[in-house]
Amino acid sequence: MIVVPRSRIFYSHLGTRPRVLAPVLMGQMARPAISVGDALATSPGGSGHLLALVEIRAGRDNEVFAQEQRRRDMLRWVAGLEYSGDVRRRLSVTLRMTANVASSIRDAVAETEATSLVLEWPTVSSARRHGLSDLTRQLLPDRGTDIVFVRSKDPNRAIAPRSIMASIRGGPSARVVASTAAALADAYGSSLTLVHIQTDLQHPDRSRREWESFEQIVEEMHRPSTVVRVHRHENPAAGILEEAAGHDLIIIGSRLSTSNPNVVMGRELLRMVRQLDCPVVMVRPKPLPPSESAHPIAANGHRA
Repeated sequence: MIVVPRSRIFYSHLGTRPRVLAPVLMGQMARPAISVGDALATSPGGSGHLLALVEIRAGRDNEVFAQEQRRRDMLRWVAGLEYSGDVRRRLSVTLRMTANVASSIRDAVAETEATSLVLEWPTVSSARRHGLSDLTRQLLPDRGTDIVFVRSKDPNRAIAPRSIMASIRGGPSARVVASTAAALADAYGSSLTLVHIQTDLQHPDRSRREWESFEQIVEEMHRPSTVVRVHRHENPAAGILEEAAGHDLIIIGSRLSTSNPNVVMGRELLRMVRQLDCPVVMVRPKPLPPSESAHPIAANGHRA
């Protein structure tokens, strides 16, 4: 195990004006996802919208009275998601009736110029698991936003970590994972640990490229208090699980595959995530043009 000290301050890859959109449907386990959306919206110049969607159903539910009743029910439900204590919601609330959830989300992304879409991560315990899974499949091919999936075993509690760990190896998602972790650490006032898992199972050239990318990302972040760790393990997922002990929030990157864009992560990593007791954020970045993907990030938050 190697601990690498670093210094300086990071400016987020999320950009100078991050815009967050967090869609919710009544019955979702939405509080953890909304709390992450709130935190991301606190980035400098950031803003965010909570998109409350009321589905229009066939039959009697389509009558004017039924729709108005469901609209009032949604507003009461959203009001019940407010936080206690001194926590202030930063996401403005927009309510829409919709017959097509994915289409309404796409319209809201375009209207708000959202850069990040925050969604509940479908799990076997999700109240609307099949609907969420179908919505995820519909939105994954979209290329306009980063998608932030939020998973928590306590659906009634907002995420408020004291310690965040982000696993960074390399590839298209590495910088977005690091910048999302930094933005959340700043918003929550959390300690941040960046972990790089090295394995002998892959080609040495790939390992070298991933290590060089990791070093470059750490240098660009310029954070004096961030702990940087290098962990050698024959199984990357098991290595992440070992490093996750003692942290309150784990952040990982999504798998990006042009041949199978609907697969967000491999089976071993999914099994590892299911063993975690703490919340998990998975970041699926929007695809970047080849000419941009290799460019570093300057201190002003734009690409150099």
